[in-house]
Amino acid sequence: MWLPLDVDGPLSLGRQLYERLKQMILDGELAAGARLPSSRALAVELGVSRNTVLDAYDQLSAEGYLETRHGSGTRVAAGIVSERGEGGANRAPFVIAPAAVPERPSGVVSFRSGIPALDVFPREEWARTYQRVCAALPDDALRYSAPAGVWALREAIAGYLRRTRGIRCHAERVMITSGATQGLRIMSRLLQRSGGVVLAEDPAHAGLREVLEVTGLRVEGVPVDDRGMDTGMLPSAEEARRAGVAFVYVTPSHQYPLGGILPVQRRQALVRFAREAECLIVEDDYDGEFRHEGSPVGTLHELAPESVVYLGSFSKVLAPALRLGFAILPARLLAAWHREKLYSDVHTDALSQHALASFIGSGALERHIWRMKKLYRRRRAFLVKSLMRHFGDAVGIRGHATGLHLVAAFTGVRFDDKVMSELARGGVEATPVHAYALQHGDDHVNELILGYAHLSEEAMEQGVRLLKQVLGNAGRVPVG
Repeated sequence: MWLPLDVDGPLSLGRQLYERLKQMILDGELAAGARLPSSRALAVELGVSRNTVLDAYDQLSAEGYLETRHGSGTRVAAGIVSERGEGGANRAPFVIAPAAVPERPSGVVSFRSGIPALDVFPREEWARTYQRVCAALPDDALRYSAPAGVWALREAIAGYLRRTRGIRCHAERVMITSGATQGLRIMSRLLQRSGGVVLAEDPAHAGLREVLEVTGLRVEGVPVDDRGMDTGMLPSAEEARRAGVAFVYVTPSHQYPLGGILPVQRRQALVRFAREAECLIVEDDYDGEFRHEGSPVGTLHELAPESVVYLGSFSKVLAPALRLGFAILPARLLAAWHREKLYSDVHTDALSQHALASFIGSGALERHIWRMKKLYRRRRAFLVKSLMRHFGDAVGIRGHATGLHLVAAFTGVRFDDKVMSELARGGVEATPVHAYALQHGDDHVNELILGYAHLSEEAMEQGVRLLKQVLGNAGRVPVG
């Protein structure tokens, strides 16, 4: 198998192997059902370690490109269309937060999702960067800035996404926003004239409906399973055109809140739907940086850059207080986006943009993300062990391969208003999955979203004990 790898290249050998194999599958060089060499044989052939090959195979299997079956080896998965899509050549889903977070009573453990480890925010390094950049800026940089954003930051983000998410785009396609919510709101306003409906994952974040409906769009849910949006439940292209579907909203790298990864077969089906229905896809790269098992998965944007609007922000990799986000746009939306951003808030804070550009350019952001990955893996593992220790077979855990939260399903529990009130009185703050349902809430009544990134091990243990105490006292789960 001809797979040239560059030992001196910027990408690891495992990442190069993953990219090469994926390209061969998408180009049809490796057809559905084709058997790949064993990891040991390919490692010998390429002169690399077996772990390098295993890592690439595992990543491709996680994304749906490969299937591994006992006795038949590793094969290319069925259902992958042999085409590259359009052209050739990434933030947690937006959250509408209250204007001020109320102070919690002492003793309350908050499993609120979407909050990073603020206690390890690189305060000193960020402060030094900000001070240095501000001191060096010329006077002209303190004037009103371009609505699209500071060019240095747009270039820095394009390079960052190329290195970390495999996205190849020119800086002119990168638009800076004052957070991801603004990005979605601008998209909604741009497209409200072309259609009245948005198809969104169900469940999805509760704020989604609020942001979209205020612009006059109507949200309709598409069911989600352990592999993300069930694209088989999409309407026909003709029905979508007749209904005036403006775009489809998805979180393919880590579906919020259930945590599934959209496999390549569904990604391609979604791209085909968008082309035939003449609508766009809005890809919200939820927690894409924090994949705990394997490398970050690929993006929809790389399959169809002219059909996908890619939204991202720095609220989860740094801090929500830093109101900086971005969107990568198809060429035909650039001029209209400029106008809408200008009317929205003229431009995003330019000083913070210059500081973030320097922070990314120095490598500080990627070093911070690397440290956070290790921390979040430890915290995730601790919470999983604590839940299993206290609840045993009465709890099932899903959606924890990526991100800052997991979903816990409890046997015999229905997280209705009464139970949630009991939990709040008992010192536990959390959100049930069904609260985020658009139309299919009954499918998730026993599931609870537990954010862990911001919690110490002591806090998580206390929270799980309180959770068990409340549910046990009410006779809803066995108390061991």
